[in-house]
Amino acid sequence: MSNPTMQVFDKNLRRVGTLIDAYEIQRKRRINSDYELTFMVPMTSEDYQEKINLKGHVRDERGQFYVIQSRSRSREGKKLTANIYCNHAMFKLVDFKFPYTSYIDEAYGVHISTLTNAISAATGGRFTFQIHDTFPLHDVKDWGRGDCLQALNDVIKMYECEVEPDNFVIHLKKKIGAENGLQYRLKKNIVSSSFKDIGEKLVTRLFGQMKDGRTFIGMDASKLTTEEIGLLSQVPGAIVNGRLAVNYLISPYASYWSSGSVPFYDGELINQDIEEPEDLLEAMRVKLREQEQPELEVTISSADLFKIDKTEPKPNLGDTVMCIDPKMEMKKLKARITDLIEYPYSMDKHSQPTISNVMPYDYGDIIADLQKSKNLVDNMFSNGKIRTEVFEAFARQAVIDINNSKTEIKYPVSGGILLEEKTNPLEIVRLESRGIMLSTDGGVNARTAITARGVVAETIVGQLGSFVSMLIGSGNNVTQINTNGIAAGHANFNSAPFRVDMQGNVVANKLTANSAQINSSNFNNGAIVGSSINVNGGVFSVSTSGHMIADSAEIRGAIRSSTFDGGTITGALFRTAASGRRIENDVNGFRSYDSSNRNRIRIMTTSDDAVAAMVFYGTSGSSAGEINAYQNSGLTVFSNELFLGSNSTANPIMIQGETTFNGRANFRYGVSGLDLAISNISGLSSQLSYLQTQISSLRSDLNSHRHTVTTANHNHGNPDNAPNTGGGTYTTSTP
Repeated sequence: MSNPTMQVFDKNLRRVGTLIDAYEIQRKRRINSDYELTFMVPMTSEDYQEKINLKGHVRDERGQFYVIQSRSRSREGKKLTANIYCNHAMFKLVDFKFPYTSYIDEAYGVHISTLTNAISAATGGRFTFQIHDTFPLHDVKDWGRGDCLQALNDVIKMYECEVEPDNFVIHLKKKIGAENGLQYRLKKNIVSSSFKDIGEKLVTRLFGQMKDGRTFIGMDASKLTTEEIGLLSQVPGAIVNGRLAVNYLISPYASYWSSGSVPFYDGELINQDIEEPEDLLEAMRVKLREQEQPELEVTISSADLFKIDKTEPKPNLGDTVMCIDPKMEMKKLKARITDLIEYPYSMDKHSQPTISNVMPYDYGDIIADLQKSKNLVDNMFSNGKIRTEVFEAFARQAVIDINNSKTEIKYPVSGGILLEEKTNPLEIVRLESRGIMLSTDGGVNARTAITARGVVAETIVGQLGSFVSMLIGSGNNVTQINTNGIAAGHANFNSAPFRVDMQGNVVANKLTANSAQINSSNFNNGAIVGSSINVNGGVFSVSTSGHMIADSAEIRGAIRSSTFDGGTITGALFRTAASGRRIENDVNGFRSYDSSNRNRIRIMTTSDDAVAAMVFYGTSGSSAGEINAYQNSGLTVFSNELFLGSNSTANPIMIQGETTFNGRANFRYGVSGLDLAISNISGLSSQLSYLQTQISSLRSDLNSHRHTVTTANHNHGNPDNAPNTGGGTYTTSTP
């Protein structure tokens, strides 16, 4: 694919042109390690023939120069291709020998800039350094023996800094990268991922030693933090009279990782360059923080959304990011990008970050380490001849080593090498051209042998290792172990009558188990065949007719049966329907519901009074009345409106016994059959007597009453009567 963006320069950094035909451009960076760029180019192209030369340079889209270090050529038919490997211009430091005059044998309290200035001077000012953070002073010993890259590597280790190169300007920081809110989230930008946590290097109690095997025992405990004092105080005798009596620190996560057999996971820091107890304490704190949690490493193939949406954050080396993939047990896991593979010029290829909480270190991390080893070997020779003093030193040591080895190594006359156990000469290891033999009877019989035909051993103890497959037998009469799982009875794994895949799924034609624990099961188109099931002498049994007997049972699903006979059912919900008109009974009491799911009748178990009352509710859900027996004797019926009636006049309502009406009684349709004496009606006798007295008084007054009547003169309607006559005053008679 044509790519017009990469610029190419010669060894003097003069621009040669633009790479047009380069493809598969990949950039790989790792913190304090690799800064590489590789790409492919056709050998027939102008790019290869005229622009790409060893020790030339290419410049990526970040403006960084990479030195062309190798060209690997390959042929596929008529197709000729070159694979170009480049590393960052920073690694040109390996080409500058650090001068002997600047070598530091031993110095105390050295500032980091003192060393970086010396490196810059050794390169003639070609490389410069910018220090972005404050680093504590450090004692320096045996520094500057080698090239400038080795010297920089030693600075990084001593001051625990991280490198961020910008061509010939090298930035040193405590931590590179940033936290820009970048998330790797499933269904957003995670294409594939792998997640590994490692507990092999876990340390929850760290011991420490400094120069000459000294420790900080006896140091004032006030130098510790409150948390450190609290953790050590739990160990009897760790702090005595305010001073440390042990040479270790305890992690706050110790209780989480401890077990009955392993209370602490111990580790040790030994640093001969440390001479002060306070410095040892600080170094142990840093080391413990690094190792008190398991190492985490996540490798992600991600979608580079920033290539199509400029608002999306772009991953960068050292950035702190969050990984979210719950099914991969990544629940907002936060760590740093320690390794980053990028395809800056391809829209169809995406970044592959490695996210970790530790700095990975391998043999190829720092080229200077290799150079240092090379120099040690070269130092033994001078002009192609081994130096006399070096040879003599090696010879003396060789004689010592050979004499020491004779206690166990012998060279038989018959040839080969014989290794003999010092305390039991019958236990031997014989090495010959035919193979290796191990014997416990002086070589008469081989207990274990390794030859070109195979390995013979009575027993193999321990882990065999990683194998692609293992096959026992031939044809279909085989047992096999391979990447599919374990199978027996057929050469084809999926046709084997017995097989176990990598997920633990088992297929077996027949299974006999003296004892088994089945946590979950699924019987598909099968049956349990037998006369019965019997557990513990009949505690639980199922007959062949399906009759089950159990001393007790907890059934969480539905129970369907036409009848229930005998026994006691406690604490369950009984109901005639799931909704609508129904009756329910449970631990809370008895309830009836209408078609609108309203509770109409209720007998509750919430109190002694509640269980003695039947409460009735109207269609609106409000209380309509109740019947209760709250008192020691008697029954009470009350309501805001109580109707007591009979639908048949032939069967009237009968109230037997003495009846008391505490309120007013209205008889709207007459009363018959009442047999009441005047004394049975409260106040009636006195009221009648009062009325009789009043009547008698009125009769007496009436019988003795007289009065006069006066009338005016009148003619009674007859004009013939004399005028002014007919009037006068008259007295009435008694009744």
